[in-house]
Amino acid sequence: MAEKNLRQKLLENVEIRTTDKGNSETLWGDDSDTGQPIIFINDSLYKGAGRDKMISAESLHLLKVRDPERHAELESTALADPEYMAWAKRSYDFVTGKEPYPETGKYQPEEDREQRSFDKWHNVSRFDQVIGGYLYAEDPDLPTMTGWNRADLPMGRDLRGMLETFREEWETPPKLGNAKPQRIAE
Repeated sequence: MAEKNLRQKLLENVEIRTTDKGNSETLWGDDSDTGQPIIFINDSLYKGAGRDKMISAESLHLLKVRDPERHAELESTALADPEYMAWAKRSYDFVTGKEPYPETGKYQPEEDREQRSFDKWHNVSRFDQVIGGYLYAEDPDLPTMTGWNRADLPMGRDLRGMLETFREEWETPPKLGNAKPQRIAE
């Protein structure tokens, strides 16, 4: 029997539903109407490989549940990284409407402004987005990754190294167990 890779472990027993609101969203625990993890994906925005990648990216929200030690180690490294924290705090200022987005010069619309505290926003949403941004930086199948250049993301060496190790594991195919290759007769 094949051993599951990290991506498969995160998606285990996750219900996938369609939505016509936003891009995608992950609900789990008390936020889920079933108590089980649910990933909502906007099928009108994501097709084929893009849909599969967005579902995988959304599953990163479950890392804190499925592998809490790894998530805690990654996040504590991020919280101790001054370059990363300056970036995270500036991002929070954009989503709360304290500063305009530099790309457009526009403020976050009032009805869409973040209401959670920085710590809650960072733990529930932002840090998972950063992990996904590192994994899928500049992926042409994901329009939300435009402008995410892995090499230019503001973070120190320790966090970058941990995310690179995570990326390598994320991209590793599942192990096939003890299956022995068989020669196929021509």
